[in-house]
Amino acid sequence: MTGSYSRLFEPIDLGPVTVPNRLFQPPHGNAYGLGERQTDFRAEKAKGGFGLIVQEYSQIHDSTDVTPVDSGYLHDDETIEPQRRMVDAVHDHGSKLFVELWHGGATAGNYGTRQPPLSSSQNPTGRNYTPKEMEYEDIQTVLDAFGDAADRACRAGYDGIELHAAHGYLISQFLSPFSNDRDDEYGGSLENRMRFFEEAIDRVRAAVSDAMTVGARYTIDERVEGGLTADGDGIEIMRRIGDDLDFWDVDVGIKQSIDEMIAPSRRRSKNYQLEYVKDATRELDVPVGGTGRITDPDDAVTLLEEGYVDLIGMARQSISDPHWPRKVREGNPERIRECIGCNVCVSQSRQGIPLTCTQNPTVGYEGAWPPESYETAADPKGVLVVGGGPAGMEFARVMGERGHLVHLKEKADRLGGRIRFEAGLPDLGEWNRVRDWRVSELERLDTVEIHTGPRAEMTYEDVKTYGAEIVAIATGATWAETGVTSGTHQPVPGWDQDHVLTPEAAVGADLSGQDIVIFDEEGYNVSAGVAQSLAADNRVTFVTPKSNAFQETLHTFEQRTIFSTLYDLGVEFVDHHSLDAVRETEVVASNVHSGERSRYDADYVVFTTMRESNDDLYRSLTADADSLRESTEIDAIHGIGDCISPRRIADAVYSGHELARRL
Repeated sequence: MTGSYSRLFEPIDLGPVTVPNRLFQPPHGNAYGLGERQTDFRAEKAKGGFGLIVQEYSQIHDSTDVTPVDSGYLHDDETIEPQRRMVDAVHDHGSKLFVELWHGGATAGNYGTRQPPLSSSQNPTGRNYTPKEMEYEDIQTVLDAFGDAADRACRAGYDGIELHAAHGYLISQFLSPFSNDRDDEYGGSLENRMRFFEEAIDRVRAAVSDAMTVGARYTIDERVEGGLTADGDGIEIMRRIGDDLDFWDVDVGIKQSIDEMIAPSRRRSKNYQLEYVKDATRELDVPVGGTGRITDPDDAVTLLEEGYVDLIGMARQSISDPHWPRKVREGNPERIRECIGCNVCVSQSRQGIPLTCTQNPTVGYEGAWPPESYETAADPKGVLVVGGGPAGMEFARVMGERGHLVHLKEKADRLGGRIRFEAGLPDLGEWNRVRDWRVSELERLDTVEIHTGPRAEMTYEDVKTYGAEIVAIATGATWAETGVTSGTHQPVPGWDQDHVLTPEAAVGADLSGQDIVIFDEEGYNVSAGVAQSLAADNRVTFVTPKSNAFQETLHTFEQRTIFSTLYDLGVEFVDHHSLDAVRETEVVASNVHSGERSRYDADYVVFTTMRESNDDLYRSLTADADSLRESTEIDAIHGIGDCISPRRIADAVYSGHELARRL
């Protein structure tokens, strides 16, 4: 390890517990529940060198239920044994494991238990229920539950407790004037609003041994009007609590500002939260940790040395690369698989879908696919990979790691495939890391040769005579030029005119002062990026049959940023409308419910409706598979990624990885 990074690996005392370094995984959900998958997921981060892992938000009582999400649990004794196994697995690697005690309050719909959601006050939730304002008896029941859950955590062997006093959940619903309008001893003045938090700390302290750390995850600035602020009550609460807690894990944002809490790279650059945290770090006598998509070791060292934080928190980065600390310690920071801030991870887990990652396809499969370990091939094969996009690069990389002899062919001048276009769209530059990391890793492997440019284009005859034993076709997909839509599976009349463009053609054209209609069914980042690119110099009308544009970005927390940007650029949105016809200077659209027709000026029309697999080579090879096996060295032909089914970049990467692990 170079001396420049030594500060990251200094031990730190969090109350009675010494954490071996300054790098920790803040609590984050993964919808894995409790059991072997959860254990493997957390233990991998300990194996990778994180000194402290905080197990995700864990329900303390059946009055907080997030069905269908399978979260952490500490509400009964049956949850103790699986957590003890997780604690032991983390301890085996020398790291510490804390658990976050959580009550969601008004954010928990209780769809499973059917109990009324509880909160400090009865305020609108923006959902189809309104919570119950907690009575005194409810408050005491939940406070007792904090103590009971802390006792179970102690019996499970956890090293510490983290009270969830952040993100607009129950404790912060009491703390914040944004959500607490009570007029009793638990509301009104700051002293009264703090009472629930302080009593929860007391219950937890009374339930655990002196050897356990007690801290809190805390929102210092809620980023909403009328909420806690870092220069007001947000920091004052920390002052008043002081060393009643052994450490603070500080964050910003609540549910109403979730795109600040878990900001995508489209919205915020890395390290974006630390300015809110530094004053608390410098003022308090107990350690303070912070997060905000810290990905770079040089940044991490600077944040410690300049007193922004005492501990470096990495949630999304620890998902993207659980071995970040080990790579830095061993002097290989260039091998870090940096997070791209796409928020595919949280978009899944918050819907109850097991967490995945664009950069790291081994997430959730650590037991079978250790992310930094590969089974060496007993009989190395000659492997030909046609296509250097995310699936092809990942397949070639893993096959090379396993000892196969790989030739990767890409007809473009550089590797990257679809990433080259999508990462070039406005505000998506960090997505280039998907390509850049894989290119770097491929170039490191002596078992892989990369060929790019027109001479690397492969035909049927080229593949047939190449001499490879395993052939993987990863030729990707292109945006459809057929004008076909999901509503009719038929082309829109007029789709074949010269002024109808694909997304790539539209962004690449020199357009200015034009009326442009985008007809969108993708609802994700390409349609948003194309609209932003074109709206800078043109008049853009965005037509979609959906109830809301960019629906796929709702759970990645990009939607508000996209809309704000496009409204500022003057884009007109027409939702609930299908496209009926493209004419020379206009389009005809109809309301999907009423059938009423409207016309919109259109010098150019862009369809972001679907991508079609470039599968001609794959289909011609598989049609002759038996003959090829008999007459050539080819043993197997596989299609991977968008060549088989155009989906997200994360799915393409997974497709390549899964096949390479399986062969």
